[in-house]
Amino acid sequence: MLPSARLPFYLGLFLVSCSVLTLEVLDTRLLSVLTWYSLAFFVIAMGLFGLTAGAIQVYLRHEEYAGERLCGALARDALQLALAVPVSFVLLLIVPLRAEAVATTVPLFVLFAAAVALPFYPAGKVVAAALTCSPLPVGRVYAVDLLGAALGAPLVPMLLERLGGSAILSVSVLAAIASFAFAQAAADRTQTRRAVVAMLGAFLLVGANAASSRGLVPLWAKGRPEARDQVERELWNSHSRVQVSPPAPVLAALWGKGDKCNAGWVLQRAAEIDAHAATPLYLVGKNLESLRFLDCDVSNAVHCIRPRGPIAIVGVGGSRDIQSALLAGHGPVVGIELNARLLELVRGPLGKDTGVADRSDVVLVHDEARSFLSRSQDRFAVIQASLIDTWAATGAGAHALGENGLYTVEAFGVFLDRLEPGGILSVSRWLGTETDRLVAVAMAALLARGVVRPREHIALLRAGVVSTLLVARDPLSEADRIALEAVSAEKGFSITALPGRAALAQRLEGILAATDRAALDRRALSVSLDLRPTTDERPFFFNVVRLGAALGSLPAGADDVIAIEGNLIATRTLLLSFVAALVLVLGAIAVPLLRRARLERALDAPLVAGLAYFALIGVGFMLAEIALLQRLSLVLGHPSYSLMVVLSSLVGAMGIGSLVSDRLPLDRAPWCYVFPLFIAAVLAGVALGWPRLSAGIAAAPTGTRICFAIALCGVVGVFAGCAFPAGMRLAQRSLGAETPWLWGINGVGSVLASSLAILIALTHGLTTLMLAGAALYVLLVPAVYVLLRPAGQRS
Repeated sequence: MLPSARLPFYLGLFLVSCSVLTLEVLDTRLLSVLTWYSLAFFVIAMGLFGLTAGAIQVYLRHEEYAGERLCGALARDALQLALAVPVSFVLLLIVPLRAEAVATTVPLFVLFAAAVALPFYPAGKVVAAALTCSPLPVGRVYAVDLLGAALGAPLVPMLLERLGGSAILSVSVLAAIASFAFAQAAADRTQTRRAVVAMLGAFLLVGANAASSRGLVPLWAKGRPEARDQVERELWNSHSRVQVSPPAPVLAALWGKGDKCNAGWVLQRAAEIDAHAATPLYLVGKNLESLRFLDCDVSNAVHCIRPRGPIAIVGVGGSRDIQSALLAGHGPVVGIELNARLLELVRGPLGKDTGVADRSDVVLVHDEARSFLSRSQDRFAVIQASLIDTWAATGAGAHALGENGLYTVEAFGVFLDRLEPGGILSVSRWLGTETDRLVAVAMAALLARGVVRPREHIALLRAGVVSTLLVARDPLSEADRIALEAVSAEKGFSITALPGRAALAQRLEGILAATDRAALDRRALSVSLDLRPTTDERPFFFNVVRLGAALGSLPAGADDVIAIEGNLIATRTLLLSFVAALVLVLGAIAVPLLRRARLERALDAPLVAGLAYFALIGVGFMLAEIALLQRLSLVLGHPSYSLMVVLSSLVGAMGIGSLVSDRLPLDRAPWCYVFPLFIAAVLAGVALGWPRLSAGIAAAPTGTRICFAIALCGVVGVFAGCAFPAGMRLAQRSLGAETPWLWGINGVGSVLASSLAILIALTHGLTTLMLAGAALYVLLVPAVYVLLRPAGQRS
């Protein structure tokens, strides 16, 4: 390669890698609207599949990328990426993905998976050819690839804020510029003209679609047709799409209406989040008395026993709970909202008539509630969290990105610490297994605080399909019990549990009767349901159906079909994702490779060792990455933050590690045996030392928590980034022609591991997941031994 071609070559690779990670994160956001959050890692898997399939094509058609033809071929493939992005986008918008337990769902998932993977295929050809066919140092090329990917994730918030649903189309622009750079490196005028046309076309498409509300938009969301005739405004950010309806007089919908109450009519807007979760904006101005019907919602029962004093509202939404608190007489009212778009809505002209934002006794805070309360010095008479999760999270069973860490024993400990003497934590959830697990979490949190008789601190009321759990810092008084009985009789609530009386349900009574953590865990676990208290180690609150029962029908006696069915849908979605990935891997990767492979090479020890090496680092790294995503989502306060910060910093650090590896003798003994063990030791140290590493970090400001995450990912990434280029240098000694195959096998391992990692985390926890990744790096040592042996000593 001529010296003048190196800079445009590196620029083209940098932009393609940036496009890949940007597209991956944007697809995650889009699928959170179209389907469920559990499919976020499905995007990662299919992205890796597309990259791997592209790498295999480079292996099968190696002559197209040889010598002086390399840059021209890369320009062609980058152009294909620019064209594939809008095609994939349109397919995702029109395919009505569902998760029914019928055979028809499997080909539907395969089609959807192929649509996700489509643009990653030409990107995979670019990356694989650049890494395995370029005469440049592999460590330097791999570093450029990873550093480009590291820039992709931070681009996502900016693109979504400015372009909304058209953000994915902007990836075409980056890919077209990359094609132009490669064409310049190849000095190919025809490819240059095509790249310029593609750039102009992509710019026009992005601008036109962003300027119109009737452009390329989803036709289906959450398995149902999406109507846009009642959308006045649409707002996007990195963790939600918010659609706001025009104001209209409606009969107010109460989450848990008492039997003796009637809802009132009110002028409201509705804000729908990710096509399923809704929050109302009651436009009453200063006339809060017109909302007196909110007293009839069981989620507000706490106000009857603590009607005064400071209150923290977890999840502002459309400000309904703030209005209820003001109506009851609380002050000051601190509203904590993670979604900046919802706060923008409440504070802006569309939400001005809620009468909340301009009050001196209301403070609106943009932060994650657990983190904010951890570092706050204030104490509250009430902390209220009413159905604050989105339906997307519930439907996903909190696999991966649906979990926000608010429903863990550690989180409840934070909330109880921020209550003033006599203060009460009020949490409302859907009736049935969610409520039972919520009570188990509260019991575990009280036991952890040294409370001898925790059930004396707990009351549980229900109305309709909603239960409200009241957890008092101190034992509930006789006056509290009398007040709860009185308001229940007046409004028509049912008292499910109260100090001094047995719970109405046998399963709930068993949980409340536990006097230690071991007994609590035993009583909360059954053949089909796992209601044990969720912790930061296993923060999957909504995942109540045990994995072995997920493929069957609803557990016998289940009284909350909605919650359990959502859990079943999520688990089946995860399994279907794995099957779809497996089908595509076999069809597009394994079959061509087996057809190309010669029998004598298939049995050759170096080839087997090389395949094992790259499969192990693919699986091991994916297990570690997903464990970090889950761990750091609790630290950073939102899973989308985790996805962007972890991916960006981890991949960037791997690029630095790759660059450094060129200067280290990692392909020579004894260092080739040492570095896999060192990577394993780092991962094991993070896994076993996590409680000490993360102690106190949740109470730190957002900037500090982000720096902590970047530093942790940096340490892991720098060492993990050495494994691929070191392995490639080892393999090139005897497997030079097979290196694209090795790159492809690395992707195969990552594809399948993305689903496997979630299954391990669900059943055994995040520490085990990280340790499993560490163990796989230890297994690199035998593979290195075989690759390093002289040819005469191989069997």
